[in-house]
Amino acid sequence: MKKTRIITLAALTIICILLTSFAGCAVETSSSANETVPPETTEAALNIEVGGLLEDGILQVGQEVGYPPFEYYATDGETIVGFDADLINAIGDVLDIEIKTIDTGWDGIFSGLDSNRYDVVCSAVTINAERKETMDFTQPYIENWQAIVVKKSSAPITSVEGLDGLKVGYQGSTTSDEYLADLMNTNVLDCETSSYDKILQAFDDLKLGRIDAILCDSTVADGYLSREPEEYNISWNQSSEEGAEAETFGIAVKKGNTQLQEALDAAIDVLKENGKLDEIKNEWF
Repeated sequence: MKKTRIITLAALTIICILLTSFAGCAVETSSSANETVPPETTEAALNIEVGGLLEDGILQVGQEVGYPPFEYYATDGETIVGFDADLINAIGDVLDIEIKTIDTGWDGIFSGLDSNRYDVVCSAVTINAERKETMDFTQPYIENWQAIVVKKSSAPITSVEGLDGLKVGYQGSTTSDEYLADLMNTNVLDCETSSYDKILQAFDDLKLGRIDAILCDSTVADGYLSREPEEYNISWNQSSEEGAEAETFGIAVKKGNTQLQEALDAAIDVLKENGKLDEIKNEWF
């Protein structure tokens, strides 16, 4: 059951101060925030003056739309759905701003942020030390682990060492790519690897038997399993390893864009407080 709490006046005042003091810029494309707004979020929006937060009150969002369950196109081929889509739209509702999404390839998504093509990246971005050198992040909004997915009919792989000698797929330029490369470079594994531009392609090849397993985010694995439980099996999850630490996802903002970062943090606090963030998690995972 959804747990509802009262949003404090202090929390709303903090957001007001942050928003009215910030001035920024925005660029291209379109997609509106959700029309159906929960009562708690409506209350927050009505008490916030956006002021000069963004040009025309629009938040430009970079996403790689092809990474279910975080962001992908619905069956109409136009509507963007998924966890991150719902999250950023809920943030838009709290801040009373329009959301415009720019679909971009993962390999260039951070350079687009740096060149002001969009204001933020909300696309299952892992917060790590290397990325924090060139961009800033909001507070984490979800935890993630590495996971191995196999076909339901395949023998389970109960440890990462079980990938040895197999054909393993992953999405390039991701933490899964880095994790697998480290295992290969330290001679923990010797396997045939296949890098994909989109994780969708890896799951297609797994289904067709072209690869034996996929190494991916546990949150992605959960999403595929929830939609096709008869097709896939999460054979191993990094959380089972002693001493393993979870990755965390956050919204990336341009380095030094502190006021926008803090405004987004305040909005995430509201979504935590009113139960909306948990509601979105339960919807997609």
